[in-house]
Amino acid sequence: MVDLDPQGNATLAVQGMKPKQEPPAKGPLADLQMLSDGLWLLPSPGARRNLGPRATPDQGRLCKLAAELEQVGIDWLIVDCPPRMDAWGWTGLRLCEAALLPVQAEFFAMHGLSQMMDTLEQAAAEGPCGKLMGVLVTMLQSDEQVSLEVLDDLRKNLGDRLFQSVVFRNSQFVEAASHGLSLFDYNLDAKGARSYAELVREVLYGQT
Repeated sequence: MVDLDPQGNATLAVQGMKPKQEPPAKGPLADLQMLSDGLWLLPSPGARRNLGPRATPDQGRLCKLAAELEQVGIDWLIVDCPPRMDAWGWTGLRLCEAALLPVQAEFFAMHGLSQMMDTLEQAAAEGPCGKLMGVLVTMLQSDEQVSLEVLDDLRKNLGDRLFQSVVFRNSQFVEAASHGLSLFDYNLDAKGARSYAELVREVLYGQT
């Protein structure tokens, strides 16, 4: 996982995970933080210090690292991007073959989604990267009528571009992050963990 959000939320959310084995002393994985067996992190520089407004990622170094990780057999490179298309977001698109767009089940969030989908089309026209994998509804409150209406509108307008999986609002996301753990490590039976397990199944095997 590469954390390209200058706020470093993804980095902070897993800082309590401890590997059961020693990380390698050399090779591309030596530049990453080992979280657990098969899970590695390139932390956001913003997680440890404030970044100035002109700070930008080293896209060349990151692309080189991504190529080296592929050579040593890493199956998935997941990049967490900021919720805006600045230099950090564009670098994330350049690193990835596909983009998953999360959207909160709120009307105002739908406007931002439209802008982001236009940006992905622009990026795809400039090179083979960041192709839309799908849109994921998150923070769904199933007992709120507004949330259900937003979900229904998204299904009507996006069709098969919308993941069938949805992520329900779950306070244990915050609890897990406060302990520096993923929700899978904090409580595997949590509603949010089940939501993301369904998403993983859909990404790997498609809609059923």
